[in-house]
Amino acid sequence: MPNWTIVRLDKSHDRTGFACGNDNLGEWIKSRASQFDRRDLSRTYVATRPGEFAVCGYYAISTHRVVYGDMPASESRGLPRMDVPVVLLGRLAVDQSSQGQGLGGFLLIDALRRALHISEQVGIRAVEVDAIDDSAQSFYLKFGFRSLLDDPRHLMMPMHEIRKLKLDPLP
Repeated sequence: MPNWTIVRLDKSHDRTGFACGNDNLGEWIKSRASQFDRRDLSRTYVATRPGEFAVCGYYAISTHRVVYGDMPASESRGLPRMDVPVVLLGRLAVDQSSQGQGLGGFLLIDALRRALHISEQVGIRAVEVDAIDDSAQSFYLKFGFRSLLDDPRHLMMPMHEIRKLKLDPLP
């Protein structure tokens, strides 16, 4: 049995004690995630322990675009000179009580699976992330993300690379 269950955020989830070490990420899950959901700006998925409602970690995704000129040549070759549609992994955070247990990777893999599912319905070229700091950048690079040309912390993982991971489909 997995240590966590990942589901879409709803009113039953307890976010009051969430503290990940970054005030912006902690405050966002507590006060803004539901607003973003209601306004169709993003969707937030939370990890909880089975049978519990306290949020151990979360991520938020939405659609976005990467400017064609920011793409590495290896990814832009052969594409029309236009902005490229992506899934934006806007936030990913793990509560301090669950850090160091693999939850960040578990959340990231779930987000990649979800992006893969979305890409079967609409055109999506990659998953994009803006790493908040050097530690986050290292985390994403370890999973195979690559820097875009505009900023070393602006990262992407192309859908063709995600498909190679052979992830289990969403239930």
